[in-house]
Amino acid sequence: MSKAYHEVALRAQAGVLDAIPKKWRLPTTHLELAENANVVDVPRTCGILSPEQIAITEQTATELLSKLASGKLSSVEVTEAFCARAAIAHQLTNCLMDFFPEKALRTASALDDHLAKTGKPLGPLHGLPVCLKDMWDCQGHRSTFGFVTWYDQIAEKDAVLVKHLRASGAVFHAKTTMPQTGMMLETKSNLWGTTHNPYNRSLLSGGSSGGDGVLVAMRGSPISPSTDIGGSIRVPAAYNGNYSIKPTAERVPRRGLKSPAPGNLSIKVSCGPQCHSVADMKMFTQLINASPASKYGYEPGIATVPWREVSSPSKLSIGLWEFDGVVKPQPPIQRALKEAAQKLIDAGHEVIPVNMPFDCWEVLVTTRKLFFQTGFEEGKAVLDSAGEEMMAGVKFALQAFNTKMLSVTELFACNNLMGKYKVQMTEWWNSTISHTSTSRPIDAILCPSSAVVGSRHDTPGYVGYTSLFNILDYPAATIPWEEFNISESKDPKDPSYNPLQSNPYDALVHEAYDSVTLAAQPMSLQIVGRSFEDEETIEVTAVIDRVLNPV
Repeated sequence: MSKAYHEVALRAQAGVLDAIPKKWRLPTTHLELAENANVVDVPRTCGILSPEQIAITEQTATELLSKLASGKLSSVEVTEAFCARAAIAHQLTNCLMDFFPEKALRTASALDDHLAKTGKPLGPLHGLPVCLKDMWDCQGHRSTFGFVTWYDQIAEKDAVLVKHLRASGAVFHAKTTMPQTGMMLETKSNLWGTTHNPYNRSLLSGGSSGGDGVLVAMRGSPISPSTDIGGSIRVPAAYNGNYSIKPTAERVPRRGLKSPAPGNLSIKVSCGPQCHSVADMKMFTQLINASPASKYGYEPGIATVPWREVSSPSKLSIGLWEFDGVVKPQPPIQRALKEAAQKLIDAGHEVIPVNMPFDCWEVLVTTRKLFFQTGFEEGKAVLDSAGEEMMAGVKFALQAFNTKMLSVTELFACNNLMGKYKVQMTEWWNSTISHTSTSRPIDAILCPSSAVVGSRHDTPGYVGYTSLFNILDYPAATIPWEEFNISESKDPKDPSYNPLQSNPYDALVHEAYDSVTLAAQPMSLQIVGRSFEDEETIEVTAVIDRVLNPV
């Protein structure tokens, strides 16, 4: 990277730190951290937050909204608490690319005045602090996509979803980091640096919504509207112990999302929450569903499907998908799936082992071709315009799939394959009725959120367990399993396993596994439903959550 742009990066990172008031600055003793430090509890113990602020920030979004609407809590006190905690989180993990507490507090004060004068909240998010990922256009703030050359690009207006959240009463207080290009599972860029995992700073935070994942995990924001085109909501949620959902992409807005390739329409980006409960997940997904918010200008072609209230059957039939035939999940994930299946059976539900009806490596190759159908020429052009170096993780992904510009014939063939996979999946799902005892096909698939529970910085990431449900456009949620602990004795590396040589990822995942390094990492599982059945997916997720995380 040229000296000029190195200076831009230094100025950018210093600007975020300079926005932190002195009263929220951590003493040097808290910043002299071991490489593998677990910093999750630092906000509670550092002495900056009052007991009341700790109590506020450790509530879920739905709990806070009830108290904000009734006036039991003011938006100013809630916003100040989350701003303080966000400041602490950033100093420990480097999760922010913009921080504007004064602006947030002015918004919060106006919302308190509105409630006092009218007796009514402004909207369903009245007074709730909400962070925004870098790529969301927010009027008056920069959207960089992790590119140095886009540092000075300031949004002139809100993205459609941001406009809707603002009208619903959200208080924006920070924008969060994402990787250069948005196509890595590591949140790292030349512009903003590296975002660290709060459970172990030597591990990556996931991507591309890694800044969101860390800030929500550190409770510097109760919820985030994250984005996902290959796992970018679910993987950071998994690595940071958050709840999340990637809704059906056609049901949520995208206009106003920054991208170097806005004309790529094959696999559509989705938007959904990272948060702290299934109730939060449902509340937010319903809020951003296209139908009730169409007055805010959703782009043409979005499916304005009304939100439905559904209930879950008393007995679920769950398909257990343990291995995609490409990358073997690490030992703790294998154990978690088996133990979760047994808990569901013990609770009266049915669990049926399943496999996908296609070659998952072939599907991933097709997915990657559709991600980079121009050979990533747009992204390369943005980098070249500033002489910026491409991150190693992006290079690996491009090389692993021999990325090149597709001809029109090749693009048509890939789009045809995508349609074929959707038909195969629909027919397969319908066929599961012959294996269940409920007279229904399976209600959902339970599977890994990722092949790994965590990875060291600069480790290439495998997205097959998540990107499959992007090319299919199936809703997919993740939940943390709070009582599950990774154990050196229970989760040893299998010395007899011979990694597959048919792909570059299986050996990497197997060789990198170390139960000691990963000991503090959260365990997360993914629950997948059928396209446009987001409501059913959330209800099934709620049942599984109650089994694994009983109150």
